[in-house]
Amino acid sequence: MNRLFLLLYSMLFYGLVSCSSYGKSNDTIKAIEKTDSCTSESKNSYEVYVPRRRNAVEKLPLLVIIDAHGNGKYALNKFKQGAIGYPVVLVASNLIKNGFAGYEEAIRTLIADVRQKYPVDKTVFLSGFSGGARMALGFGISNQLNGLILCGALANSDQIKALRCPVISISGMDDFNFMETAQYLFQEQLTPGNLKIELTNASHSWPDSMMLSNALGFLCLSNQVSAKFTPTDSQVKLYCQLQYARIDSLKQLGAFLNAALVAHNMASTEPFNGDKRFSVIYNKLKNNPGYISQLNRLGQCLQFEINVRQSYIDDFQSKDTLWWKKEIISMDEKIKTAQDSYTKDMYLRIKSFLGIAVYTFCKQAISQENAEKLNKMLSIYRRLEPGNPDLLYFSSFPYFWKGNNVATLSMLKKALKAGFSDRDQLRKDFPEIISSKLF
Repeated sequence: MNRLFLLLYSMLFYGLVSCSSYGKSNDTIKAIEKTDSCTSESKNSYEVYVPRRRNAVEKLPLLVIIDAHGNGKYALNKFKQGAIGYPVVLVASNLIKNGFAGYEEAIRTLIADVRQKYPVDKTVFLSGFSGGARMALGFGISNQLNGLILCGALANSDQIKALRCPVISISGMDDFNFMETAQYLFQEQLTPGNLKIELTNASHSWPDSMMLSNALGFLCLSNQVSAKFTPTDSQVKLYCQLQYARIDSLKQLGAFLNAALVAHNMASTEPFNGDKRFSVIYNKLKNNPGYISQLNRLGQCLQFEINVRQSYIDDFQSKDTLWWKKEIISMDEKIKTAQDSYTKDMYLRIKSFLGIAVYTFCKQAISQENAEKLNKMLSIYRRLEPGNPDLLYFSSFPYFWKGNNVATLSMLKKALKAGFSDRDQLRKDFPEIISSKLF
């Protein structure tokens, strides 16, 4: 993203802030940021941010955020910039994370608690990353929402249609889950009307705050849930100017596919489609030789990736660690020397896919207490992702099975220092040797 776009973004973003901003009244309520817990269930804790409000009676839309690792503070900070420009109350769960079985009830309890304590209206948006996106999607199918922002994961068209609200998908082109989004890039006529796609290079992580601010603005300005929150003409105009700046910047960078998606999102959504220029821009981009070439190249890379993924799954069983060492070194070299971004992204996705596969095989070996299989998978894992906290956590099991509690504790401490955060799983796996020194 070039400096010109960053400058334009800053100018337009703060223009939007001033448009919806607060006067200098003595009644203005300062922003609030704190950690809270549900009254009915203290374990259901969350981070909350309430932006500055005009007065004590003003209520704002609610955005509930689900992080795959239950890191509420980190996820909330990603959205704070957006909540200032497009005032919403942010709530990020510290409890709900990958593998949390009762997530729907936990989200309902969380929303009910926030409504009792904080100035929120009936508008509810939900956002999640990776497994958090899948839980947000599952909750949205069973419960009425006003919009979703799904990052790092998507779903099939029937599930998207069942959501009955706008869905913004932000997908990293180097993310191993990118195929879930890519299907819609090649069959526009089959893409659900409520799905809006944005592409980034965030890999498998939360997008940057600027992109999340843009997505939040899209939902807030296009969700006319009541006459009270109908956006003004000036707010819509400023947001459209921001999108023109984004499209121009992407075109200058040669990212024609990304630019076309931004134009399509605007051309197909009220009230932005009142500006007919977005439709013109989209049609021109679709006929641009650069766009056509990029879409074709992406299709070739995806087909290669589909074929090689299955082959690698078989190789986990049939190839030894020396073969894997050479294969991973070769893949790293291909990533380093790739001639175009589509090839580089493809190999990054494949490598990330291998990381997920070896994670799964490690979990299987641990459940079977199969030391030989686990040690083989750990050897491959170290080549793929040497600093991964899960790798360090899994590496404690061979010591534990041998009764070496000192080495087990040492490895667990390394895992915690590297970022392993599932304390409940740690207590479950190692109840006999966990000491207070770990916490």
